Amino acid sequence: MDLGKSMQSRDRDMNKETGLKIMFGTGFFVGIFALIMGITGDWGAFFGALTVSLGFMGLSWAGKRILSRDESGKPRPPISLVIGVIFGGAGLMMLIGSIALFFDDDFQGAIAMLIFGLVFCGAGYMASRVFAIPGGIKRILVGQGTKSIDGVSGQSGELTGGTYIYFDEKTTDTEIARMQKDWAAKPWTQRNDWAEGMVIQEGTFDMRLLTAFTVIWNIIGWGIASFGILSEADSTEIPWFLLLFPAVGIGLMIMTVRTWIRKRKFGISILHCATMPFYLGERLQGTVQTGVPVKKQPAKEFFIQLNCVRRTTVIDQDSDDRVSENTLWSQKQTAFGSISAAGAAFQISVDIDIPPDLPPSELNPEDDRTLWRLHITSSVKGVDYAASFEVPIYKRIDNSAMETRIKSIEHSDTRD
Repeated sequence: MDLGKSMQSRDRDMNKETGLKIMFGTGFFVGIFALIMGITGDWGAFFGALTVSLGFMGLSWAGKRILSRDESGKPRPPISLVIGVIFGGAGLMMLIGSIALFFDDDFQGAIAMLIFGLVFCGAGYMASRVFAIPGGIKRILVGQGTKSIDGVSGQSGELTGGTYIYFDEKTTDTEIARMQKDWAAKPWTQRNDWAEGMVIQEGTFDMRLLTAFTVIWNIIGWGIASFGILSEADSTEIPWFLLLFPAVGIGLMIMTVRTWIRKRKFGISILHCATMPFYLGERLQGTVQTGVPVKKQPAKEFFIQLNCVRRTTVIDQDSDDRVSENTLWSQKQTAFGSISAAGAAFQISVDIDIPPDLPPSELNPEDDRTLWRLHITSSVKGVDYAASFEVPIYKRIDNSAMETRIKSIEHSDTRD
């Protein structure tokens, strides 16, 4: 695969949906605060909190609708558009609320609402710039799967997911068609790192989004708590429950700092595979470049675990999709790292038997599939080393079966 002409992007919606649920929950709690302010007769605080509440709850619903696939099967809009609409829309509503509070002579509330609105609008603009797809790029659907899902209350539905690869717009249709045939016959080549015979550590591209979310949450959470508590400082019923928002913010800061330190300390780990892909009934062999510094240690102990995981989606009682993971099989072992020839860091030789009677890797749909995950940890002073790799494990197909599969794909293309 030509890395200069293509960039891979896999739709991973679990984090997005979790963020939307957090946003809805925030709106719900702020709505409770608004009702309390209304009961106490503080109409300025009531209107301001109600505006924030409706902004959070309404835009979380809008975000969920934007993220869902419509019946025509059109691809979802990019995450940059989703974040821009959600935060920009909430910011606009808050700016409108600040104007209304100003005419209601609640200058303190108007200024607070103005600050929140500007923060949200700024976050939406920055997100649309940071996560936007570069110009001159076109998106091609290279793999799609649809599976039936059941609900906890007897509901049923379908889950559709796909893999998109971004190409330079100058890439010809002939080149794309040729690569699509390769992806259909050899699905592991849909991922750039797998196609190059290696596996890049998971979770290496989420730092910007996590940092932005943490900063925005803390600005809003501390602002809501400060405004709500200080406005009722002379009252006997101070809304201490609002401290929940900065408490969550502190938790997010700890998680973000630890993630940043781990990435800064160890960099990005890479598994160099002995074969690509790995096969059921054979062995997973390769070398992991960990980034763990040597520091005068001749060897270091690492803990390795290979899991076969079944990720499923069910419809809960509220008709929302809920994703869960169940470990079908697990194997643990301990290995001692050796000094890497590439630098003053440890590398690990991995050699694990793969059972023959387990399901192979699947790529689609993202939230209803089987995946194999290699997890490696080691105790290090400060933040411990931890890295996970989604490894490609498939059934071995003999050459004649592979040729038949390719001819079937070509015949299907000819008929289309």
